[in-house]
Formats: sequence, C-alpha cells, structure tokens
Amino acid sequence: MKAKSAVMVCVTGQRDCDRLIRAGRRMADERQCSLHVLCVQPAVLCEKPCGEELEYLRQTARDAGAEMTVYFQDNAPVVAASMARKIGAKHIFTGMAETPVNGFVEILHKLLPKTPISMVSRDEIIYNIWPEQARKPAAPAKLAAAVE
Repeated sequence: MKAKSAVMVCVTGQRDCDRLIRAGRRMADERQCSLHVLCVQPAVLCEKPCGEELEYLRQTARDAGAEMTVYFQDNAPVVAASMARKIGAKHIFTGMAETPVNGFVEILHKLLPKTPISMVSRDEIIYNIWPEQARKPAAPAKLAAAVE
C-alpha cells in the first residue's frame, strides 16, 4: 500500500512547539494533504515531568486535525526519518536548533535528502533546507562565461 502525501511536524516536549503545528497545518492546507505530529522523547525517564506539555501539544495537534505520535527512543532523527517514510511526508517542520546543537536537523536531512525541511524560529520566522534537486544550477554557458 502506497502512503499518501503528508506534512510531518516534529515537536519536543515544550509548550511553544505549538507554533510548529500551526505552520505545518498551513502547509498541509495549501497542499491539501494530511498533517502528522511526531514527538520523540529520550528513552530514559525525564527528571522533570513533561506530561502537561505533551498533553497540551496533543490537544493542539487534535485541534489542527492531526494525531500526535509519541515515541520514547534515544535516536530521534532515525525515528523521525522512519515515520516520514511511513506516512509519505513531502515536507517536515521542526524547531530551530539552540545551543548546544544536537544535530537533529542535520542528521534528518542526511537521512531524507530529498525532503524539504522547514525550521520555525521562536518568533515564527521560517527557514528552509531544500533538497539539492530543487535548487536550480547555473547554466553551463553562463558559468563558463563567468570563469573567463
């Protein structure tokens, strides 16, 4: 069975990830496809309980017409890539990496090099990583003329 087209949103256990769900919903509406929300938490139980935040995000996802899947696993990029393939994700939304950078977006991009990734900053500015084939290379004639 072939997966249908979808937009996938990767959230953490932070309440302000609701901005990612809103951005994903807008794109899913534009592309007339489904929206899926994924949260991958570390396998080790958190010292700080995050149940309230996850419930808030689950409700936000539900209000946006999406189900939220939560996994407790330490290799978040691999889980996200697997889920993206399973649901047929054509675009992925994440938050912006903060210090220290954990490499989630970079690893996810390496695992899914043909899938666009949009990172939404805290002030809701969207930054994109586009697949190589989506970038237009310079025409060989223009490139040769520039070298001469």
